[in-house]
Amino acid sequence: MKPHRTIARAVRGLGVAGALALTAALAPGLVDAQTRGGHVIFAQGSNPPSLDGMVTSSQASRNITMNMYETLFGFSEAIVPIPILAEGYTVSDDGMTYVIPLRKGVMFHNGKEMTARDVKASLERYRRVGATANLLSPVREIEITGEYEVTFHMVAPAPTFIESFASPRAPAVIIPEDDADADPGKTSLVGTGPFKFVDYVPDSHVTLERFDGYSQDGRHDGPDGFGGRKTAWIDRVTFRVITEAGARVAALEAGEVHILEAIPMPAARRLASSPDITLFENMPWAFSVFILNAAAPPTDNLKVREAIQVGMNMEEVMAISSEGLYQLNHRWQYPGTTYDPGEIGAEYYNLGDIDRAKALLREAGYNGEEFVLLTDSNIPQHNKAAVVIAEQLKAMGINARINMVDWPTALNLRLQDSGWNGWTLQMGIEPYLGPVAVTATLASPARPHFVVPDPTLDALYQALISGPTVEARQATFRKIQQRLYEIFGIVKLGDSGIMAAARSNVKGYTAFRFPRMHDIWLEG
Repeated sequence: MKPHRTIARAVRGLGVAGALALTAALAPGLVDAQTRGGHVIFAQGSNPPSLDGMVTSSQASRNITMNMYETLFGFSEAIVPIPILAEGYTVSDDGMTYVIPLRKGVMFHNGKEMTARDVKASLERYRRVGATANLLSPVREIEITGEYEVTFHMVAPAPTFIESFASPRAPAVIIPEDDADADPGKTSLVGTGPFKFVDYVPDSHVTLERFDGYSQDGRHDGPDGFGGRKTAWIDRVTFRVITEAGARVAALEAGEVHILEAIPMPAARRLASSPDITLFENMPWAFSVFILNAAAPPTDNLKVREAIQVGMNMEEVMAISSEGLYQLNHRWQYPGTTYDPGEIGAEYYNLGDIDRAKALLREAGYNGEEFVLLTDSNIPQHNKAAVVIAEQLKAMGINARINMVDWPTALNLRLQDSGWNGWTLQMGIEPYLGPVAVTATLASPARPHFVVPDPTLDALYQALISGPTVEARQATFRKIQQRLYEIFGIVKLGDSGIMAAARSNVKGYTAFRFPRMHDIWLEG
């Protein structure tokens, strides 16, 4: 395996001024006095598929919805579960009961106080429509045991339950009981967060405004990850949809927008010394992956999928798609983290072995059938990766054709069993959360990314979530990584980062898993 590309190499072109800007951006203690009021404009590349916080795992939605809604539990800055709308929890000695008292005085945007009835109704809806509804699979029953208390009765002990349940991927947000029977996307868009919904014009913008009835969490001195004490200083936030990256950068330079979700690396290097712009590095941000549809020919053939794995040059794909902000990594966790599975599967990674790929295709009986490579026009890393991958597939002798659509359409098409063979994706939130979140997207009862459930992987997922110790779960995750390099349903390309940018008069902003519009303000 070729050596990892280091972050220092990837961003060294920023220079001294850029490094100083990054340092200042990551030092939240060095701030000026907060100023109330103002209108912040945040630019992102695609429409949110939905503003119903439960039903989509799209980053384009999460950017917005995590400012509108809250969950019982979430992750701190240190990626540790903390209570948000819950007061805490107690677990019975046998692990079969979780008693969860709720914060009192928490108000919805419609002026009603949150009670246990809202929580139970929200979570029952999440079972039906949640994009990662399997977060609640370990729970047999949700019981109201007080006006401000719910009790979870478990199917079996689940030592990783709170860690999994705190996931913001498609969060189990709490909404009013009145919305609990709503179809996906048909709620009133009411939550408990520091900002409330105003309007959504597709292909243009989403507007939120400060919720003056917001109930701050007094257990904290300030924000902490997805929770903590949140203060909304600005009056209004507009999330503008600007699909073309160059147009987003031009809008930032002109002062028409305040914050960019992502800035291309060439533009970041050019603007590193600008006194008007501050840069924010997020690295590692995501797994770059290439998902193969195991239900549709020719990728329903294991040997075809193996051929693609061994024939690909991951470094070429990552270097071009990330514009230099990447590291090579075959692992399904980040190197050096608690669940790092080591070198398992490394013998299949970044080989670029065209001859071996062609031999496997002959063994599979591949006869030039079309390979439809699904990607989207909104996320540059997706479509740049697709272009490089398509050329590599053609070099192996695969009849590859790119189908580039907008992001919401891509999300819809990949849910079909046919009509596509490969899909380029950035898995951002899952590796951040750890092995349970990653494996949950690949195992039943969720629809696996590669469409066809794998009973062995499903069993390993159950063993992972029920493992009584960290050591037991580490051993299981090593088996999961081994299995992924046996079924070849999803190709790990590498780890990528993103560079965000903001006008220098935006104060208090820090890089995180979603743009926190609370605890920022405008200077001047």
